[in-house]
Amino acid sequence: MWDLAAYRVLNAEHHRTGDAWKIYPTYDFTHGLCDSFEGISHSLCTTEFIQSRVSYEWLNKSLEVYEPMQREYGRLSISGTVLSKRKIARLVNEGVVRGWNDPRLYTLIGIRRRGVPPGAILEFVNELGVTTAGTTIQLARFDQTVRRYLERSVPRLMLVLTPLRVEISDAEPTDLVIPFSPKDAAMGTHTLYLTKTVFIDASDFRTEDSKGYFRLAPGKSVGLLQLPFPIKCTSFTLAEDGKTVASVSAEYDRSGAKPKTYIQWVPEDSRKVEVRMYNQLFKSEKPDEVEGGFMKDVNPESETIYADALVEPGFEEVRKRAPWPEAKETGESKLGDGGAETVRFQGMRVAYFAMDSDSTPEHAILNRIVSLKEDAGK
Repeated sequence: MWDLAAYRVLNAEHHRTGDAWKIYPTYDFTHGLCDSFEGISHSLCTTEFIQSRVSYEWLNKSLEVYEPMQREYGRLSISGTVLSKRKIARLVNEGVVRGWNDPRLYTLIGIRRRGVPPGAILEFVNELGVTTAGTTIQLARFDQTVRRYLERSVPRLMLVLTPLRVEISDAEPTDLVIPFSPKDAAMGTHTLYLTKTVFIDASDFRTEDSKGYFRLAPGKSVGLLQLPFPIKCTSFTLAEDGKTVASVSAEYDRSGAKPKTYIQWVPEDSRKVEVRMYNQLFKSEKPDEVEGGFMKDVNPESETIYADALVEPGFEEVRKRAPWPEAKETGESKLGDGGAETVRFQGMRVAYFAMDSDSTPEHAILNRIVSLKEDAGK
């Protein structure tokens, strides 16, 4: 083993203690001793600290103090993003992202704010296993693990990003009992009050029908999730610009024909929310290798905001019962006392969502955690 420096003399002002000290302990001297004093069982380091294990073990043994163990593992990198603190600091300082906890970043506080559950992160790490070799994983693989975890553990709600009013002429006011999950009855149910007015997503309506299009159009029927009958469009009205559809008139299609597709909808008493749809922060798989540097690779469409989205009233119960998933040992607060990011649900046919920490009781903000498996256009 080589001779180790225990202290260094630095005749400079410290950012915390000012000029109170001139001598400072080195990393090799403090690492093992601090772990020993704090009762650490295992000090987990990346492989560049393998050489430091010799001094780590020797110093504690020589001083006859409690001896923790140091073990090394390979560094895990994720393609399509940057993990360097220096590079993230530049993104923050230049206003590309909101802060170190921006949901587009892969800092722990960033993916927490986005709504990724601790259990999904543990599942991802367990799938990879531990190795001393460096590993680079595509973002899609991480997203797939998160998606699979959420699929079985969070409730489902209906949400529309761009609401379009639909008047169903022959609909009778009634209460609909809707399950939070078609796969897990233990999640319970909630009630929606159906009236003649509902809202669908504007992307699910066309003023002109076409071959291969199975959603709503004049004279065409489409199924509405959880409703007993499909609806058929009888007419529509345009806004003052003469281009935008303002509302649709419809009636129940009682012919008995099974619709080729079903779309989500929300009732008249739904809540207005702001939805932030996140895409990858960078355009390429290797931002660092782009000519001009990683800042030249920033995706200008990494965030799309829908300020007038609507979510069904069941959202209030999901919010009160957070954290979701409702499971033991999730690493989060007790039921009914979770942070904003623990309010998670699947927006049917849209994506998985979680509440953002910027939300207030009056103004809920939803972050997209990950997309659904299916193409959003189906």
